[in-house]
Amino acid sequence: MGLLKKNPLFAIVVLLCLLAFGAGAYLAFAQSSSIQSAKQSITSAKSQLDSLRYATPAPTEANIERSQENVAQLRAVLASIRDDLQRGSRLTTSTDGIGVMAGIQQYISDYQRKAEAHTNEVGEAAPIELPENFAFGFEQYIDRSTPLEDPALSAQLDQQRQILSYLLERLFDADPSAIVSVDREVLESASEDREGFAISPAVSARVPGAIDTFAFSISFRAYTDSLRKFLNSLAKFDLPIVVRSIEVERPSESRTTAAPRNNDSLDSIFGDFGGGSGEAEPEEAQKPVISENISTFTVVLEFIEIVLPDASNTEEG
Repeated sequence: MGLLKKNPLFAIVVLLCLLAFGAGAYLAFAQSSSIQSAKQSITSAKSQLDSLRYATPAPTEANIERSQENVAQLRAVLASIRDDLQRGSRLTTSTDGIGVMAGIQQYISDYQRKAEAHTNEVGEAAPIELPENFAFGFEQYIDRSTPLEDPALSAQLDQQRQILSYLLERLFDADPSAIVSVDREVLESASEDREGFAISPAVSARVPGAIDTFAFSISFRAYTDSLRKFLNSLAKFDLPIVVRSIEVERPSESRTTAAPRNNDSLDSIFGDFGGGSGEAEPEEAQKPVISENISTFTVVLEFIEIVLPDASNTEEG
């Protein structure tokens, strides 16, 4: 200590050298760690590069071009499927509650009149029997004309009316002897604790955020030929409506059910698209075999509406 006190300048120089040595040692250690980390990163990147080089398929320019071509083909197929499903599905609906309710009242009276004045294919009078106060799926509005307050629900109600009009026109053309019931999903009456018809999720094509559907159940009494004629008219796919199930009740009260289309093919999920020709007929295997007696048929149908955004809109967004 005495030496340091006698030579303060020397002591300061020694202290500075020690500090410089310590700092240099620290920097050298830190640099060594950085080098080691960099070596590990290089080794990992080299390993990933080798994996990609030997991958199947390898990310070569030729393979990338083939992949882009495949994506383009898949998009074309998707566009074709979308066009098939949307064919005729864009119905013009109204959000005017008063107008929608007036349309329903007119719809009820029109089809009651058509049923009474119905004639068969040779022009002979053949009235279609209806239950008392029958409203073709809109029974809660037969004595009520109060419009809905929600414009969106009014539009859905109007769309259901138009779809049912399409179905009833084809059913009347099939010459049934009686209509037993027409059921729809009562979307606008959920707050009134009304239990309406609901399609089984197991057979529905409904996918939240992608596919909306409106389901219906129609029961009628007729000969088998009338059922076949009704199904053939729907197979033309003027509207995207598919048959989900057919239940048959014979006069003897025995009951059989036609096999629903529950395989994993695209047609079984969305129904037949009509092959673009509009002349497709149901397969023979789907025709219920029933003796020539008037039977009661219950047909569950589903109207399909795509709600996915267009690819062009997605790319622009």
